[in-house]
Amino acid sequence: MNDDARERGGGLRPLRSALDAWKPARGRNIDPVHAIANAWPGIVGRDVAANSMPLELSGPTLVIGTRSSAWSQQLQFLSLHVLAAIRALPSGGTVERLTFRTGLVQRGKRRDAVPMASRKAAKGAAARAAGSDFPAPDLATAFERLRARMTAATHAPGTRCTRCGAIVDAAAGAVTRCAPCAGEAERDRQTLVERIVYMAPWLTIEEMREQITDLRNAEFERARKRLLSRWWLVLERTKLAGAVSASGVERHVASSYVLLHTRLPPDRITPAVVRNLLGPDLEKILWPHAAS
Repeated sequence: MNDDARERGGGLRPLRSALDAWKPARGRNIDPVHAIANAWPGIVGRDVAANSMPLELSGPTLVIGTRSSAWSQQLQFLSLHVLAAIRALPSGGTVERLTFRTGLVQRGKRRDAVPMASRKAAKGAAARAAGSDFPAPDLATAFERLRARMTAATHAPGTRCTRCGAIVDAAAGAVTRCAPCAGEAERDRQTLVERIVYMAPWLTIEEMREQITDLRNAEFERARKRLLSRWWLVLERTKLAGAVSASGVERHVASSYVLLHTRLPPDRITPAVVRNLLGPDLEKILWPHAAS
């Protein structure tokens, strides 16, 4: 009996006929966390993988459980390369950032066995993205990789700090300066506010806004309280010394203190106001002729 006769007779279907009729089934949706977990040792290396594990996706953020904060810090240090390797996976394109939870992984215990093929594929993707595998075999190699990453980041397209040109986090919204430059700009503004408050303490906040754009009430009050605290220390030292310095700067400090403390215009500051605020002993040291 030939193959056609057997098929017409309802017997076993010939293998050749079955293979000809076979079509691949439509691919099922693969859980991206599971796919990343399978590739994890190839992405970060065996040692790091034994102490960390992808847990879940929260929007574009991949949550990674780690054995301790030290392992979280190491992964944070390698985050650019980890993200690049994850995005090279078929299901990892939506991951934009990493976050870490410590104390959720015990050394040597992993939920899934990682197939060797997946490990090699992910390791190759990480190597192509990072230019080398993890972790670095020595400190010199680690610094060399860091230098290469910094050079690549410097020339990468993206939002840059308007002050120094460094790359800033585009996910942080309308940020125009990196954190160091933003901090330095804030300190410069604070110094400027304190200088104007010191040199012209009688000015109202509306008049100060003519010198400092968008000066806020809270900003002015912080500068005022800092100067009052600082000036009082200067005046206490003057009282202990029993004399002013050769420059006589303590008298200017005392005048600024009185004006800032009372918030009165200069023409309303009387000797009685000064004596009541500073005390007769300090007044005598600062203005001996007026006190006598």
